[in-house]
Amino acid sequence: MNPIALLLLPYVVALIVLPLVKSRHYAALANACFCSFTFCLSLYGAYAVYVDAATVFFFHDWFMFDRLSAVFITLNSFIGMTTSFYSIAYFSNENRAGLHPLVYRFYYSACQLLLFGMSVVLLSNNIGMMWIAIELATISSIALLGLRRTAESLEAAWKYLILCGVGIGFALLGTVILYFGAYTHGLGEEGLLWTNLMTHIDQIPIKLLSISFVFLFVGYGTKVGLVPLHNWLPDAYAEGYPMVNALSSGALLNVALFALLKFKLLFSPTELHDFPSYLFLTFGFISLFFASLSMFRQRKLIRLLAYSSIEHMGLISIAIGIGSKLALMVALLHIWMHALTKAMLFFSSGMLVQQFATQTLTKIRALFSRSPVFAGLFLFGLCALLGLPPSGLFVSELLLILAALQSNILLMLLLIVGLALAFFAIILKIQPLFFGQSSELESGRIKGQRLEYGVIILHLGIVVIAGLYAPLFLFERIAVHLGGL
Repeated sequence: MNPIALLLLPYVVALIVLPLVKSRHYAALANACFCSFTFCLSLYGAYAVYVDAATVFFFHDWFMFDRLSAVFITLNSFIGMTTSFYSIAYFSNENRAGLHPLVYRFYYSACQLLLFGMSVVLLSNNIGMMWIAIELATISSIALLGLRRTAESLEAAWKYLILCGVGIGFALLGTVILYFGAYTHGLGEEGLLWTNLMTHIDQIPIKLLSISFVFLFVGYGTKVGLVPLHNWLPDAYAEGYPMVNALSSGALLNVALFALLKFKLLFSPTELHDFPSYLFLTFGFISLFFASLSMFRQRKLIRLLAYSSIEHMGLISIAIGIGSKLALMVALLHIWMHALTKAMLFFSSGMLVQQFATQTLTKIRALFSRSPVFAGLFLFGLCALLGLPPSGLFVSELLLILAALQSNILLMLLLIVGLALAFFAIILKIQPLFFGQSSELESGRIKGQRLEYGVIILHLGIVVIAGLYAPLFLFERIAVHLGGL
């Protein structure tokens, strides 16, 4: 059976089965089983693609599975699997009186719809279908954000809908302009396919290409969370469930970045090959500095992590903008390391918020005296986020500085300053969490189940292994394919 059909089949079955399961317990188990099965299939597909070094097509070439898709599909399915197991433990600790049984059924179905939409984006060989799939993923994430049914969560969901809706509208306009150029210059209806666009891109006028890329960058850049298109992200994360935040920061942001990366690859053989790089570098540095400075002002833990996501999206954009072979390998490695680390931190912060019933940093104190094990894991995750050894983010940030030095010493200096600002901002905010004292709250251990700790340790373990032995060889051929020399 075609690997693409195998990857999408579990989502289709889950979307049929899960709405019919009335039991909370069995729905959670079924969701975890579907996600685990999908992850196993993604490993099988990725192995086949890497070993055979072949691109797989499906359904009139509308779907395409190559090595670049395999990198993102494997990551997304892994985070989907760990999130599904974490959800079991999280909801068992949640106050069930405030959650209607339909909320559980809707949550698991919407999660599968979100994962399905993201997978279709990553497997798309059709730029129109890619846009539809990102819109589907956006709508699913908005629905998940509003599940708390509070005034704040509904306001955040509405803000998310408006801003990302406008952004996706710009992406649609860019897609239409690109297709118009392809249709009127010999490609006809086949102008929606990536593979045809790549081989005939030189036939499309440069002006049309430049205009279309600007709209595409603004549209999908809104989903990435690049400044100044980021306003929806901190509010959405502050009001969402930790599982939803883990899927958004660890998977959905990367999916939008994947779309931008594909369009950059599309324009690389043309006279516009430098134009996308300038946009990535400009908005990458703006995002890095804005997010780093904004973290000094944050008073809530989740918003601090949200601005950290913007910072790291900026770092990845800078790596893509530099465009060398080393920089592109670093970008892919950083995508993996940030996704795993940030998902783990959202899992941990969810346990904290359940215990303290607040996100305010000044009201969370003395974690080591409450639960040394949890505090140690949480502190290790934050240190990994800061790029300290032996985490994989240390390797990726160090290599990114080297890639910037090889490109331009000014880029390296700006990068170091931005990283230093982010480092001191997070250190300033998190130090009292672990060693401060508080008289406002009763003492007590952090409540957590083995399943929650297991997921957190699994994420941290992969990040540490990548820090000790960076798997750059997995990304080398992809970086060459993306244009890195």
